[in-house]
Amino acid sequence: MEDENKSNSQEERPKSKALPLFIFLFLASLALCAFLFFKYAKTAKIIQQKNVDLEIAYKILDLKADSLQSELDFTLEQLENRINENLALEDLKEDLREKLVAQKATLASARTRIGRLIAAGGASSESSNGGPKNLLEAKSLITSLQQSNTEYLTKVEQVQHDYAEAKTLAQENGAKASEFRVENDSLIDINTVLEKKLSTASILRIAGLTTLAIREKKGKQEIVDKASKVERLKLSFSVLASELTEKEKKEITIRIIEPNGAVLTKNTSTLSSSDDLITLSETLTYDGTEKGIAYYYDQEASYKKGTYKVELYHNDKLLDRTTFKLR
Repeated sequence: MEDENKSNSQEERPKSKALPLFIFLFLASLALCAFLFFKYAKTAKIIQQKNVDLEIAYKILDLKADSLQSELDFTLEQLENRINENLALEDLKEDLREKLVAQKATLASARTRIGRLIAAGGASSESSNGGPKNLLEAKSLITSLQQSNTEYLTKVEQVQHDYAEAKTLAQENGAKASEFRVENDSLIDINTVLEKKLSTASILRIAGLTTLAIREKKGKQEIVDKASKVERLKLSFSVLASELTEKEKKEITIRIIEPNGAVLTKNTSTLSSSDDLITLSETLTYDGTEKGIAYYYDQEASYKKGTYKVELYHNDKLLDRTTFKLR
């Protein structure tokens, strides 16, 4: 009997331990279900509120697929026309031209993307949340597209305006520099002409070189052509006028060459035919005006028959020559 009671008491002990655990798990599951229920209810309420707000916004904007498509087309047309106007500028900077061409491609991509949203929104039923949402997103993208591109094109036009002003200023400065260059070249030309005039003005120009054989008879000069009667030679010439305004001393060298090629010098009838020998060396004052000059050559030795040559030099440059003949 005692053994049977012990057996019953041992069976009741495990049952008494399992009951509290079961109750705990049951209560925990109830709490978890309640938590999930309230969380779902809260989330559903938020989603429902968003849908309500979306419906309200959709109704306020009165969005329609056709009107949005028209707005998109109008916006893109305005932007593309503005881009084309800038591209038509002849002096448009090349880097800006490349950027504007790339921007046209960007607008084409935006047209495709926004057009798909509008098409999806228009195809959805009014009760579907996808329709209003797509149309609202399309509306937002159109607004953003217009604003961002307008700002971008304004910056591009400002850069082009600054570039055009700088180019105009550079051209004006270039024109002024060209004018200064022309004026400077003109001054150089004038100076060159003046230098040439001055250089040529100081050069003696001789004309009318003549040589006469003369003798003194009764206090007068008589022209003779017989070698035995010649007492002196008269050399005369004219110094031509020039633009020289200051007086200058000019050295004149005269060579009289006998028929045999010898150069006459004073007190000598014949000398070596060297080019270094001279007959006369005179100094005249030259002021640029035309004047007649006469020099005389005398020698004790008698003159020979034949043709004589007369050469007139200045600074080793032959200015004139003539001949005369004695019989």
